[in-house]
Formats: sequence, structure tokens, C-alpha cells
Amino acid sequence: MNKTLFCSPKNHSAQFSYSKKSFGFTLIELVVVIIILAILAIVASSKFIDFRKDSIVATMDGMESAMQSAATLTYSKASIAGVEKLATSTLSINNIDIELAYGYPDGTAAGIDLLMDFPEGDWNKRPSVFAGAWIYWHGVITEDAGQAACYLRYRQATSASARPIINVVTNGC
Repeated sequence: MNKTLFCSPKNHSAQFSYSKKSFGFTLIELVVVIIILAILAIVASSKFIDFRKDSIVATMDGMESAMQSAATLTYSKASIAGVEKLATSTLSINNIDIELAYGYPDGTAAGIDLLMDFPEGDWNKRPSVFAGAWIYWHGVITEDAGQAACYLRYRQATSASARPIINVVTNGC
């Protein structure tokens, strides 16, 4: 604090004037900082929303690869057993009977679904509207796969020269 002594010639009494320096922020400065923080929060939250979709799509891509591997390995075992040309057959894999269509797992609960091992609750599944097809969608999606347009579909082989078709639809994730 600065003390300044003023003496007036007429009045010999001393007057003191105090000048204070302001320490702190003005209301305008605080409002500007809050606005900047709000803008940063909006930008950051939009990035996190994209991460959710990216993680679901990446998980579905990994599941597609696992499904292709399961189908290929099953076909290899079916070839060894000599049933790869049959329209329908059954093959025991790890003491589980797997239904096959032309050597590949068929698109039912007794086929591809028995080969796919998912933690309970992570994936939803149901038969497809297409015969011989099975649909999976991520557990965080509450709608049905067809409505959400975010799913993985396995369609069984339809001839001895065709492989199963695995579709990944991610435009609604």
C-alpha cells in the first residue's frame, strides 16, 4: 500500500490517500475462460464419440477374421474327413458336432455359432432373414441388427465351389 501525505496550507490536518492494486480476475476474464473451456469440452467429447464407433467397427473386423479362420479350419478338417463336397454333413470338432454345408460350417446355431466363442453379453445374435445365415451385432447396440445397420452376417456356402459369405455392415454403428 502506498501512503501519500497531503498537507493543505489552509488546513494543517494531514489526509491519507490509500491506493490499492487489484489482485484477481475481472468478471469478463472469468467468462472468457469459461467459454474457452466449454468449447474445448465440446471438441473433446466429439472425439470420444468417434472412438466408440471406431472400437465397434474394429471389433467387428476382428470378428470377421475369426469367423473366416473358423470356416477355413473347419473346411480343412472336412476335407480330411472327405465330406467337403456334401451339401449337408456333421463333423465332430473338440467333441462338438458341427453341422456343415459343403465342408464349411452352416449358418445356424448348430454350425458357425458353435465355433464362435464370445463372452456372454458382448454380442447379440439371431438367425438371419436369409436361409442359412446367422447375424451378430455388438452388445452396446440396443436395437436389432437390421434396424441399427451395424452387424456381421455369416451366410453358409451354397455349392461345393463357393465359400461362405461374411458381410460386415457398419454404416449405422
